Amino acid sequence: MATVPKTLTEPIRVANLPLPPDVVAMLDRHWPSGRHTARERAAVEDDFKLDYHYAGHFIIVTADPPGLQIHAIDLDNPDEVHELHERLRAQGYRHIISLYPRRWDDPMDAIVTLNAES
Repeated sequence: MATVPKTLTEPIRVANLPLPPDVVAMLDRHWPSGRHTARERAAVEDDFKLDYHYAGHFIIVTADPPGLQIHAIDLDNPDEVHELHERLRAQGYRHIISLYPRRWDDPMDAIVTLNAES
């Protein structure tokens, strides 16, 4: 059985990942146009995309002006992670981030809102 490479030959641009229609509808309801900048909306969408597509996976991303790019998925050896960080730095990436996205609708991640009136 063939194995999927954990380090990608071409990075995946997060902005190009699709969002499910129900998430898009939810964002449209909660983020009406005019209240937030396109950059703020794109950042929130990127968070949802990472959570939707890569929940439960350890990923290495870079943050550059065009947006987030995924370079590796599920590296489990710390030496491999360090080697990839060093290689990406040598390629000129300044912001290299290790993430472990969780499902956006995970009840363990629920945000608790306190009501000051109660």
